[in-house]
Amino acid sequence: MKNRIKELREQRGLTQEQLGELVGASRQAINAIETEKFEPSIWLAYDISKVFECAIEDVFLFDVSPRKSRADSSRQEVKSGKKISSL
Repeated sequence: MKNRIKELREQRGLTQEQLGELVGASRQAINAIETEKFEPSIWLAYDISKVFECAIEDVFLFDVSPRKSRADSSRQEVKSGKKISSL
């Protein structure tokens, strides 16, 4: 998921380790989120947004996320009448 963590973190003069300490995550986890290798839980995303005093949507860019595109295509399948198997 695209995000602005690095930009916001650097604006506040925080290292990845310092941000991790503030939100209860490791430096490696913060790095993985920044580099889009890992998507945080909603709780971690919330905590990160609170550190930056922003809305989650200002930190995590859902409109350009490939996951959102996948969800949109699923909605299109439902609208087009394609059957989606239940879990």
